[in-house]
Amino acid sequence: MWREGYVPGGETRFWVRALGHGDDLAVLLLGWPEDGSCWRRVAPLLAEAGYRVACPDLKGFGKSDAPKKGYEPEILGDEISQLIKNLHVKKAVLVGHDWGGAVALATAFRHPGRVRSLVTISSPYRQIDLKKSWHIPAMNLPVLPELAFRLAPRKLVATTLSYAAVVQEPFTDDVVDAYTEAITASPRAWLSYYRTLSRQAVRDRVVRQVQRRVGMLPTPNEPNRLRVPALVIWGEDDPATPHSLAPQVARDLEGELVSISGVGHFVPEEDPLAVARAIVRHASEVPGSSESVGA
Repeated sequence: MWREGYVPGGETRFWVRALGHGDDLAVLLLGWPEDGSCWRRVAPLLAEAGYRVACPDLKGFGKSDAPKKGYEPEILGDEISQLIKNLHVKKAVLVGHDWGGAVALATAFRHPGRVRSLVTISSPYRQIDLKKSWHIPAMNLPVLPELAFRLAPRKLVATTLSYAAVVQEPFTDDVVDAYTEAITASPRAWLSYYRTLSRQAVRDRVVRQVQRRVGMLPTPNEPNRLRVPALVIWGEDDPATPHSLAPQVARDLEGELVSISGVGHFVPEEDPLAVARAIVRHASEVPGSSESVGA
């Protein structure tokens, strides 16, 4: 049975949905435009495999705190590290989809001692295809995004899910209503993810493009080496963050790539069994983790 309540992570209170028991913890971080219930199809499979699963609403989403400041990757990573500690374990399997993947990465880079293994799902790293992810610069515009999500939030959420998902069945009216509620409480808060976390990737992309044309310019710094095992999961038919980004993300993280066919951007909801199996198989290679997900 699901358990719900607030758990502190630094100065931020996170609303957490939890399932299962024990010391083998998996923390699942949501993507936009969702809340922690987006893991409702993956979490039971992980619990069956022996994990205690925690699905927090990210800061600025759903019922979690939504302060005006504090969305820099360093702060977000520090808070998730504290959240893991306050869930009474030393380390967790840390999984993040979309923006949750960026937050999970920030946590793993800054606090590798808190992360047993890292899984990112449809989450760009150091590069963005702005032809496909045109919504990122749009979200960086002043005022207009806030206004749009005040005036027509449900339509925008429904359109996003319809466009970016290949498998539509999981996104019932009740699900769309829940996600709409999660992002309408404080649009300015979650827009901070677009206005902070995306900018470094955009800057790196621009510099790389210019450097290819002007050979005298230095390339951007190489990524810091990740000190935890990494797995990159991507939907092969993702129209929002295209699969063409996935191999480079896996190389940059020195991790394994699992490509899932027949799904779009919202992989955990479109093919939860494939996601759960990939997470458990990857984590089982790290000492001290559970080993199997039932068919």
